[in-house]
Amino acid sequence: MYRSYKELPKIRLPEDRGVEDINISDSTIREGAQMPGIMMHKEHKVKIYEYLHRVGIEKTESFLFNESDREAVKEMLDRGYEKPEVTGWARANPKDIDLVIEADGIEETGILMSVSDAHIFDKLGLKSREEASEKYLEAFDYALDHGLKVRCHLEDITRSDIEEFVLPLITEMIKRAPDTIMRICDTLNYGIPFLYDLPYSVPRIIKELKRRGVRNIETHIHDDYGFGAAVSIAGLWYGANWANLTFLGMGERAGVGELEKVLVFLEQRVENFHKYNLECLSEFADYIEQNVELRVPDNKAVVGRNVFAHESGIHTAGVIKNPFIYEPYPPEIVGAERKLMIGATSGSKVIRHKIEEILREKGGFGGEGRDPKIEKKDPRLKAIQADIRRQYEEDRTSCISDEEMREYVERYFLEIA
Repeated sequence: MYRSYKELPKIRLPEDRGVEDINISDSTIREGAQMPGIMMHKEHKVKIYEYLHRVGIEKTESFLFNESDREAVKEMLDRGYEKPEVTGWARANPKDIDLVIEADGIEETGILMSVSDAHIFDKLGLKSREEASEKYLEAFDYALDHGLKVRCHLEDITRSDIEEFVLPLITEMIKRAPDTIMRICDTLNYGIPFLYDLPYSVPRIIKELKRRGVRNIETHIHDDYGFGAAVSIAGLWYGANWANLTFLGMGERAGVGELEKVLVFLEQRVENFHKYNLECLSEFADYIEQNVELRVPDNKAVVGRNVFAHESGIHTAGVIKNPFIYEPYPPEIVGAERKLMIGATSGSKVIRHKIEEILREKGGFGGEGRDPKIEKKDPRLKAIQADIRRQYEEDRTSCISDEEMREYVERYFLEIA
């Protein structure tokens, strides 16, 4: 029988995959800072780094182009944490890579390598694919020669000529540094999470990379079609050993696959997967909303205010009986709290539950300490329910607050008791 979270079967990883094969890198500090309409200051980046450390994320990345970026990176490195490792980000030119080299303590950098024709010819203004390949290999060699590990950011790969351009380029780089991480950058979310033709199928791209000897594969999936988290999970399933994500999906345009979604899926749904501490996720979201001024939608998965909020009669009655009925996992897993709310669709059960809860807080009827139990047909309950119903018939639009419920209890129960 499936009547509790423990009784539900977990999803098994593929036979050739273990928990140790799955790692998470975060780009909130770099990609998230590019989100239109927000301003992420040095202190925000360092605080985000602290939250990532609490969760147990393995790696993060940062720009180094201005003094504020460099100061933030220095403060992160000064923390001395093993996780997240702080890595750099550079365009494919020596000047950018020099900034990473000069940041004492950084051992790895991403290098942007735009691989679609639109990017090569129209954005970069290069004359041929061969010129692009030479440019990327020169930057790659420059970073290696200066002792850096390299992560190749294959930008817009899901709209590129993978067989004729990308795979030969990758093969050349793997010859020079077999442990190089190849990041599949699905820049406009054209990637799909199932096996299909190149260049759209991310699982197929992963298979082709592995066939050519790539040992380390990472995904970075944008969310323009809403598939960011799904494609990221599919990537891990088909052989990628890294998923690069951002908290709340922060990033350019529609953002990137959400860190919190992938973490909760792995921890709650995958068999024997226990790597990350999710208890600060709700607090993390509150920090972002209050300090970076990114509004978190109430219905945002995992960290939205309504994830564990219940109002309708059927749902509240179910949750009161057994939270498993209408909650995907216990709220404390992500540091949240259950909220039973009273509104236009609420039934008598939640109103009764709220009254009993308030009476319990006040020590029972008349402070006698008795566990308060209200009968379904109690006329006082009926009167409160009727008054609430009347308010909504008169066009009230907000929920009944806890303070209003306390006033009802005072008036109908405690003054008479």
